[in-house]
Amino acid sequence: MTSRKKTLAGVMLLTAALLSGGCLGDKQANIGYFNAERIDQEATQIKAVEEEANAKIAALQKEFLALQANAGNLSSEEMARAQQEQMAKMQAASQQYQMQIRQKVDVALDEIAKEKKLDAILQNSSLEKTVVLGGTDITDDLIQKLK
Repeated sequence: MTSRKKTLAGVMLLTAALLSGGCLGDKQANIGYFNAERIDQEATQIKAVEEEANAKIAALQKEFLALQANAGNLSSEEMARAQQEQMAKMQAASQQYQMQIRQKVDVALDEIAKEKKLDAILQNSSLEKTVVLGGTDITDDLIQKLK
């Protein structure tokens, strides 16, 4: 199970607990949701981080290809070690940029939740609708916060 699916499953369990009244008593839960694809396409802060990430990873891939072209000058152990180091650099860069995006989105979601007095916010996508009926669509608000 990917971390995205685990997060989604955790959010769904939290929502179910909130909706069942365990935490809210007689109060009705106020749920917000956003369209993840629109955030990726329209939020300028997210697009900027993604462009920077793509450029960094492309540069690391070029280094990896140069390393492979130089394979004849290295022993098999040196080559294996160098390839592992380069792959680790690419993975670390990818994780760093993913964390930057997550932090930006989390800050914006926290602000929106406070402004709109939301008890929970769920992520919708075109393929997987978490909120089918009801809830407050905060996609436009989130895009504005991430401009």
